[in-house]
Amino acid sequence: MWIELADLFWLTLVTLLCFSWWHNLKMREWATRKVIKACDERDVQLLDESIALEHIRPIRDSSSGRLIMLRRYRFYFTSTGDDRYPGHIELKGRCMTNLQLAPYRVD
Repeated sequence: MWIELADLFWLTLVTLLCFSWWHNLKMREWATRKVIKACDERDVQLLDESIALEHIRPIRDSSSGRLIMLRRYRFYFTSTGDDRYPGHIELKGRCMTNLQLAPYRVD
């Protein structure tokens, strides 16, 4: 049995795509835990218990010069149970760089 170069290419491509998908799921889970913790600290509730990827782009890390991914996730939260407010979290690699909650009503 011989493996052709085209077969090796497709196998590598599928493997890289699967790894990328798996890694993005892990990063989303990590960001969700950070958002839940931040919401608990501020006494608000994360709606739908989920976050959504808004954009992802590669950037060069200023300290090491390595290429890393900048991810921005969007989520919604509530303070009273009636209103829905947006929020964003940004991750630079595995580091949370920014967490923003829209101004919300406190009862």
